[in-house]
Amino acid sequence: MVHPRCAVSRIALTLLAAGLVWGSVLPMAHAVAIPPNDGFVTDAAGLLTPEQKQAIEADLGAYRQATSNEIAIVTLPGLEGQPIEDVGLEIGRKWGVGSKAKNNGILIVIAKEERQARIDVGYGLEGAVPDIVAKGIIERDMVPRFRDGDYGGGITAAIDALKKHIGGEYTADRYTQSAGGFDVGAFFIFLLFAAFQGLLAFMARSKSWWLGGVVGSIGGVVLALLFGWWLSIPALVALGLLLDFFVSRRGPSRRGRGGWWLGGGGFGGGGRGGGFGGFSGGSFGGGGASGRW
Repeated sequence: MVHPRCAVSRIALTLLAAGLVWGSVLPMAHAVAIPPNDGFVTDAAGLLTPEQKQAIEADLGAYRQATSNEIAIVTLPGLEGQPIEDVGLEIGRKWGVGSKAKNNGILIVIAKEERQARIDVGYGLEGAVPDIVAKGIIERDMVPRFRDGDYGGGITAAIDALKKHIGGEYTADRYTQSAGGFDVGAFFIFLLFAAFQGLLAFMARSKSWWLGGVVGSIGGVVLALLFGWWLSIPALVALGLLLDFFVSRRGPSRRGRGGWWLGGGGFGGGGRGGGFGGFSGGSFGGGGASGRW
């Protein structure tokens, strides 16, 4: 005879196991089908004419030949209810845009049905294309053209802006100017954000995590001298050590993959496809931005 408590326990365990299985299967059933990469441009949503695709493909091939940087474009019919950030991450993991040594890849994802676009930036290019720049390119170069149905023009304009930012011809103040003139406050905020992101990237590349304590101590001394906040020294030292420990453990120097920024995972793989020789297995740290039109 089975004890009632044992019977209840078995039923509970069965329901729990069924729930776990269903919870793991259900998202897979609605996962976006990742298309095989068809060169630098994979137009699964059919947004480009053959002539536009050929021209963009040739441009990106020449750009990789000249700089080793890899920019990939993928258009999708829809996201099947998934966040575009997750979809971009999955595509990047399968394709491996950018080189393994430099992680210098950029992936532009365009979802037709949801009218969303995203620029994912490889770990090695986050300094040249921080999140605020990626967002600015989407809003200034892509979205206005997409609203007019000019997808080829929007993609071409975004690629041109990316290349100019990477080459140093464009700077981030391109996105901090208003109709009334230069927005000093917005530019100052950008500088702080860019400096913080660059510092995190440097910490993630280092093999030791004590650097964060040094940076924190410097910041604490500055605050103490300026405002008399002496308790900020030990507080910022502890915060710097903790932050450096976190990003160093998740950075590519620890795991061979970029993955500290915004909780993003690494783009690995290096999928082969098309006649362009395939991408080179680069990694992404999750940097980038999304937008709608």
